Amino acid sequence: MKARIVVGANYGDEGKGTAVATYTKNSENVLNVLTNGGAQRGHSIVTEDGSVSFHHFGSGTYHGADTYYSRYFILNPMQFVKEYNELLVKPKVFRDEACLWTTPYDSMANLISEVQKKRHASCCMGIWNTIKRSKDIGWVSFDDFMYSEAKLTYLKMVKEYYEKNMVIPTEWRDVWDSFYLAQHFLEDCKFMFEHTVVCELGSLNYDNLIFENGQGLILCDTGYDTFDTTPSNTGILYAMEILNKLDNVESITAHYVTRPYLTRHGDGNLIGETTRGFISNGVAEDRTNHYNDGQGEFRYGILDIPDMQTRIFKDLHHAIGTKNFNWELDVTHCDEMDRLDEFKKYFFKINTYDSPLIK
Repeated sequence: MKARIVVGANYGDEGKGTAVATYTKNSENVLNVLTNGGAQRGHSIVTEDGSVSFHHFGSGTYHGADTYYSRYFILNPMQFVKEYNELLVKPKVFRDEACLWTTPYDSMANLISEVQKKRHASCCMGIWNTIKRSKDIGWVSFDDFMYSEAKLTYLKMVKEYYEKNMVIPTEWRDVWDSFYLAQHFLEDCKFMFEHTVVCELGSLNYDNLIFENGQGLILCDTGYDTFDTTPSNTGILYAMEILNKLDNVESITAHYVTRPYLTRHGDGNLIGETTRGFISNGVAEDRTNHYNDGQGEFRYGILDIPDMQTRIFKDLHHAIGTKNFNWELDVTHCDEMDRLDEFKKYFFKINTYDSPLIK
């Protein structure tokens, strides 16, 4: 079995979906492992059927890959059902039994908090909320929840947890207190339970594993809920921990993905921030990353290549001593800005892609 780890080298939005789709298309019998984060990711590819954005499924889905949720991925039954029903290609879906899972109260509390803070720093999918709530009231596995006769009691406990820790605005009360909210969520949970298989990754028989990370190295977890971080390790750490427990891995290749310039969504620091036109007249308005109320505007900055090399080398420490480990740089949107000669001064193995613009 061969493994690839696709990592964002910056703030996310580098083109990880394009890289994953390409490697899947050029391989056989692929399992796409969603390594970290949750359904707040939005990895887009462009096909003959138009643009497709993946949140709860691997970006290799369109090209035949199945999906596996690692123990570090946060399940979202609501998003799972919505996206599964929209997929033109339905993959087999597997999950680790240790996955955390999000309720509608986690997502709504996240959204209410962002509105009250008047900031654009979250996709409002309840990622931080799910992690903190699971620690504070006690984690229950998704399977234990589904087999329980007290599902509504547990959801009531989650609901009351937030009511004790924040003020629910009057305008939100009708939805927040709705009996149908919990009922609809339970229907989504049942659908996800019936369309996924809980198992260990090592029990599956695939020739190629492609680990698809969410976010980017600059946003790596600090342990604090700020708009400059994400609550997971965004580098190769989780994938290496998983792969080191498998016996039949022939080779591992880490792919650090970047554009020739920086991008990020929403609030928070952006190193070298400027306008698209100042970076290069060739940088086109990004048509796969649209404005949304949670994340705000799509922003641009100048990429410092030596600085990126430093954070990549720091992340590579997690692979020290690993046999048959290699790493490469994947540069997307090369048709918009030619910096290949600059990249070659700092990186040995470089793969290039054009921008996935909709025609």
